[in-house]
Amino acid sequence: MDLKLAYDSDADLVYRQRLEESLAAYSPALLAQDRWNRAFVLSQPQFVNEHVFVKSAIAFGGLPTLPKLELKVYWAGLLSDSRKNSHSIVERRILPMAWFRQCWSDIAQRFQVTCLAAIPCPEFTYPAPTTARGRGRQNDEFIDMFEQFAGTYALQRRQCVVDGELSESFHRSPRLTVAGDIQRSIIKQRDQYRPLHERNIIYLNDLYSDEDVRFKDGQRTRDAYLNLYHYPTWMRDAVRSHVLMKVSDGDLGPKTLVGYVRRYQYLRDFMCEKFEDPSPLCISAPLIEDDFIAWGNARSLAGKNWWTDTVAMLNTAAKVYPGLWPTLSIDRRRSRKIKKGHYALGTGRIGHNQESAGRSYSPDVINAIVQHVHELPAPIPAIFTLILGTGMRAEDGHALLFDCLRPDPDDDQFMLLTCWQNKVRRYNTKPLAKEDNVHGYLIAIIEEQRERVVRQHGKATKYLFPYFTGSQESYLDRNYTLDSLKKLCVLRDIRDEKGKVLRFSWHALRHTKGTRMAAEGHDILSIMMELGHSSPDMATVYVNNRLELRKKALMEKGSGRFFDIQGRADDKIAELLVKKDQLRATRVCGGACSMPAQIGDWCEHANACYTCKYFRADGKDLKFFQAEVGQLTQLLEDQAQEIQSYQASGRERLADITERRHRKNVEVVESLNAIILAVIDDACYRGTQSNARRCGLTDE
Repeated sequence: MDLKLAYDSDADLVYRQRLEESLAAYSPALLAQDRWNRAFVLSQPQFVNEHVFVKSAIAFGGLPTLPKLELKVYWAGLLSDSRKNSHSIVERRILPMAWFRQCWSDIAQRFQVTCLAAIPCPEFTYPAPTTARGRGRQNDEFIDMFEQFAGTYALQRRQCVVDGELSESFHRSPRLTVAGDIQRSIIKQRDQYRPLHERNIIYLNDLYSDEDVRFKDGQRTRDAYLNLYHYPTWMRDAVRSHVLMKVSDGDLGPKTLVGYVRRYQYLRDFMCEKFEDPSPLCISAPLIEDDFIAWGNARSLAGKNWWTDTVAMLNTAAKVYPGLWPTLSIDRRRSRKIKKGHYALGTGRIGHNQESAGRSYSPDVINAIVQHVHELPAPIPAIFTLILGTGMRAEDGHALLFDCLRPDPDDDQFMLLTCWQNKVRRYNTKPLAKEDNVHGYLIAIIEEQRERVVRQHGKATKYLFPYFTGSQESYLDRNYTLDSLKKLCVLRDIRDEKGKVLRFSWHALRHTKGTRMAAEGHDILSIMMELGHSSPDMATVYVNNRLELRKKALMEKGSGRFFDIQGRADDKIAELLVKKDQLRATRVCGGACSMPAQIGDWCEHANACYTCKYFRADGKDLKFFQAEVGQLTQLLEDQAQEIQSYQASGRERLADITERRHRKNVEVVESLNAIILAVIDDACYRGTQSNARRCGLTDE
């Protein structure tokens, strides 16, 4: 097993030295003192835990040197962590400490080890042992031994929603599993003695700076970490190097990182099924381009990232470990062979946006939730109403600051609601009109929540919906509120448009807001500003949804049609647009160009405003123009590849059309860059940033 080391005297000595160095870094007194009572703990300035009492002193006497040092380092870290400043956290660990002291010889003999870190743990082995039960996070044999010492505790019941029904599960009491938690923590503790580029357990806290405030505040008692023990030995170095490179380049945030690393499990499983003894030398371009894609298609893997991210990792491995990993020439366009099995047949992404669960809720569904949401404990109803009314992302709504709402200094009729958008890394300020019924209700909810927080905590907190772990403030976990709303839907029999019990999703409220704005006739720019999109792409989804709704209305009610400039109805254009095929229909401001469908050519007047001498750019829309350039730059790269592909396959007409589109877009980008430089030089756009600093919303 990975973590069961064959300890000899030299290995033990090195490990002992590292542990002693760790303790000395806290205080030399920790090495000599084997009984840490309340007086001793309070005498150590680095300890912040206030819940060690005389009767529950932490005793280390009777243990051999190595496990004693391991436990001392573990306790030093726990007592120094303000998030764990809790009576229950200390009290639950006193009994396991007694077991370690009294029964260490039995434990060491059972597992043939000299320290706690050497005891196998299913979470940190590959493959996991077949004896592991449940989630496989702890050594069951280890917990069984502790249960014999501690006595049997009643199983803990948990409720969750599975397939639209309440499901119950039973788990061992935390009074028992705490022993396994200590042992797992010591394993993770030992792995941190390795250099970062050699660790198999990497804490996200070590990858992101304190400037990532929300991530740091969002940490709980269990720090998030990457577990590379889920991968076989031959893959670990490659995965680790690629991930560390992506993080250092700023390409991966903490929320994205965990899911990103899991994508490589597909390559792991594929190689283990394909080869009896897999290794990097087994990998070839045809294997990845053909066999791996076929394997993923057979399992209906969603999206393309599972393949494209794997290709990126393989390229990094070849550069970092030449000779060990092969250099592959993989055509990324092979991703087109990946089946879109997660979309409804024939609907494409538009159909997915409309029909899949959790994308947008109908008014009937929203009304049903509103009718019962106040049955949930505060502040869940307030969070629900704010996210529904503003379209904020779930995390952004839960992490609103206490002072997120301020009077508009320039207009008494408005209040300004400011939230930090973690995904796009910028603030978004929404004006709320006091006289508007909906906006007035949102203002009242925020002010009521502020009063509730002050009553409960005696002061204003950092967050509007605070949550305290020990003495460390964070914001309420969206998974907690999500679980509560899912249970509400089951208990109150709230159903979706298809008659199934609603699988509530926070993000669906954001889509509901965007869909409602599009249905009311708001343009793309308005939707972008309201929802805080960094580019028009997502806002376009809502507009495309509106087109689909118009098409549906055409069939059902005889309305929502497209007309030419002579006033004649064109019933085919909606079909062309829904397919999102630019060679058949092109979306333009206020409608669509049907030239591609009529003559098989491209409309050269798309984005014509940006190359027109009469166009005047609004300096306040700098972000919009920058986003346009970003999208067009990517489009230019794609078009260049398409031209080469068409030319190579002898499709000269398509190559000619794409080449003309490419030249036109180059002109557009040049014009937009000139606009952007002029706006920046003028510096008028900086007023927003200045206002943010004046309001105390930035660290500057």
